[in-house]
Amino acid sequence: MKVARQMEEVSMEAACDVDEGRLWEVKQEFGVRVYRSPEEMLSKERLDAAVISTPVPLHVPQTLLCLRAGVNVLMEKPISLDVREAVSLMREVKRAREIVAVGFQNRYSDTVERAKVEVDEKSLSMLVGHWYWTVPPIPWIRVRTQAGGQVVEQVVHMIDLFRFFGGEVETVYASYTERGRDWEEDKRMGFDNWASYALTLKFRSGAVGSVSSTYALYQELYREIPSITMDLICREKLIRFLGFGEIRVYTRGKQWEAHKSTSNSMERMWRSFVTAVSTGDRSALPTRYEDAFWSTAVSLAANESALTGRPVNVQDFAGL
Repeated sequence: MKVARQMEEVSMEAACDVDEGRLWEVKQEFGVRVYRSPEEMLSKERLDAAVISTPVPLHVPQTLLCLRAGVNVLMEKPISLDVREAVSLMREVKRAREIVAVGFQNRYSDTVERAKVEVDEKSLSMLVGHWYWTVPPIPWIRVRTQAGGQVVEQVVHMIDLFRFFGGEVETVYASYTERGRDWEEDKRMGFDNWASYALTLKFRSGAVGSVSSTYALYQELYREIPSITMDLICREKLIRFLGFGEIRVYTRGKQWEAHKSTSNSMERMWRSFVTAVSTGDRSALPTRYEDAFWSTAVSLAANESALTGRPVNVQDFAGL
């Protein structure tokens, strides 16, 4: 809402939440009308677009409500915890005139755009990432049945960029463990989730990849080391992300180069969405549902692999 407020072409009209305290704060700060249910809001307001940033199990049902009311949607990731539910929304999106976009804001980063230019697609051989984190500060995200675990709720951002650079993932094999966050102290905090995650990916292009992530660490560590890194490895070239705001490019025979972000990716995502809604042109919107679906499908396939102990073909898993 703070980003939207900066855009002259956007008028914020209403907000909906079950938390009356937060609603009051939003009403005071942004001057919007407030509602306790999306059904009431959609029946009383004439909206062009809605932003859905509720807990994951509500994303698809609330998006469907908006589509049936003729409202475009910017949906927070991940799409769903159930691939069948995500597929059912895909069918609705393909029939609808309205646009559904998913909040993968890193696609709009200028460092990502620069990395795309640097990548040699013909020799892109391996994509490697790690995401070191701690117990999520939002209580419901600590629970795997509510947020799906770190790979689904958080690392899906990295999976989305892997797809952006490396193309579609063919197969995923994953192993998870609760070890490291299964102490009584963790349980008292409401943590009911896997602690650490290891994924191996095979891309249709022939490239391979891996992701390692964890909730087992502590927040103060982030001041000492980069907690998020991602490597793109081509023939005699390494493109390294330090977070999503800086890349370093190492090429044989050259001095390495650093490129830092100079723009706000969240603002750029908003502007792209607003332009698409205003013009009806989806082509300039890189995170529309039809593409973003596959990032969630890979993350859910990883969970399936971890639970079954078998590699999972993403296309077969999605059934599309």
